[in-house]
Amino acid sequence: MKAKKIFRLATFALLLAGATSYAQSPSPLHVGIKAGANFTDMSTSLKDYNSKSATGFALGAVARFDIKKTYLQAELLYSEKNVKFEGATGNNTSKMKNIEVPVVFGYKIINLPLLHLRTYAGGVYTNMIGDNFNKKEIGDTFKNFDKSNIGYRLGVGADILKFTVDVSYDGGFSNVSKDFKTKPNTWLVSVGYFFL
Repeated sequence: MKAKKIFRLATFALLLAGATSYAQSPSPLHVGIKAGANFTDMSTSLKDYNSKSATGFALGAVARFDIKKTYLQAELLYSEKNVKFEGATGNNTSKMKNIEVPVVFGYKIINLPLLHLRTYAGGVYTNMIGDNFNKKEIGDTFKNFDKSNIGYRLGVGADILKFTVDVSYDGGFSNVSKDFKTKPNTWLVSVGYFFL
């Protein structure tokens, strides 16, 4: 019983200390890290291929500048996106390694000292730095992919103390292939922590 009481008191003290430091932070600039899982699908005009979403990941740094109930946020992420293709040559999983730079403008629907509920929209620049398109099964079809493209991001999120949780959707403005119509669509679920 004593151990449980001590644990509860210690937990309460840590939460109170974190809340106090967060509430007293005068700086509108916040810097942190984030990581999460992504689920990517690529709609294509090719009749011989069907795509299904597969799980990848993303991680990197995030910076946010608060302007009352609005904010501007930029991120620098490394991501690996996987897509399953079913075609005449069989089933294959394509992997794309990317550097991503999302920049969004957001609005805090609920703006309490210790809790924020947010919605946001903006753009995403993606530069593909690696892939497995040289595989014989998929290389001829996907060899002419654009290495960089610009898309859009829509999302919602919540902040509790210095922790942040987001669910976002990324869509493409233009085709990423020079030979046929295809656009990547990605859902991202992430968690982060602001240390500044």
